[in-house]
Amino acid sequence: MAGSAVIAAGAAAVAAVAGAAADRWWRARVRRRFEAEHRRRFRMTATGVVAGAEPFTLTGARDRAVLILHGFNDTPQSMAALAARLHARGWTVRVPLLPGHGVGLAEMAASSRAAAWCAAVRAEYDALRRTHARVAVVGQSMGGALAVLLAAERPEIPALVLLAPYVGMPRPLQWQVAAAWLAQAVMPYRASTGGETSIHDPRARAAGLGPGVVTARTLTELRRVAEDAESMLPSLAVPTLYLQSREDNRIAAPHAAAMFRRLGSADKRLHWLTGCGHIISDDYCRDEVAEETARWINEHGASGHGAR
Repeated sequence: MAGSAVIAAGAAAVAAVAGAAADRWWRARVRRRFEAEHRRRFRMTATGVVAGAEPFTLTGARDRAVLILHGFNDTPQSMAALAARLHARGWTVRVPLLPGHGVGLAEMAASSRAAAWCAAVRAEYDALRRTHARVAVVGQSMGGALAVLLAAERPEIPALVLLAPYVGMPRPLQWQVAAAWLAQAVMPYRASTGGETSIHDPRARAAGLGPGVVTARTLTELRRVAEDAESMLPSLAVPTLYLQSREDNRIAAPHAAAMFRRLGSADKRLHWLTGCGHIISDDYCRDEVAEETARWINEHGASGHGAR
């Protein structure tokens, strides 16, 4: 019996080692396949950024600026139309590229962290404040959550615009995070689900530069930002415009309405959109989004609220 037990234990150990080796082989294969597909889809610049996804600045007035923050798995490209509209109204506009975005998948997986996103947003805002008396802030999706966190720290912000902000923890994201962690032992990357309806306009959707790929860790970091932003909503005092599509595939209308009610600002407005998905700055409703955003920022940001 003792000999049989030893043999069984040895067989189990061999099987475990073989299983671990098979898992590593499969993970490496999945990683190579996803990374090769990303290289096939996108042209990279010499700096390692997807061509077209670079951060940009539109120089306008010397005393007032707008910081625009793109969303999770997105790039500044999706904010270009909005930035152009605000620049045409005289504002200096800065649209940074958040860490882990618009880069290769390996860097995306390693650099997409909540702390890095928050630090980058603070640095971008503070840089604009050193040269402009007033800096309004616009954020879309996760960029909206980051904008909430920034506004909670920088109450001098004269105007805040949240475009379908990813605040709180919508149930579909809870499921995605759980599924990603369950599968991550053999799936280091996984295709992001539902993105095909985030933009209804087929031309804008085809021009998007997001990878459509997530990891368990990057989804967890998104959840952290969303939950932290929700906790700060009641203390927010900055004048806030909240724009939300009723057909948003990521954030259900009741969830958005509940988050808006939690906003502590005495000066706030919820504007509903129809006919577009989650990336409202780049969808069929882009003109309405740009006009409402410009109006809010001109009414609130052009005043002396944020002056030093």
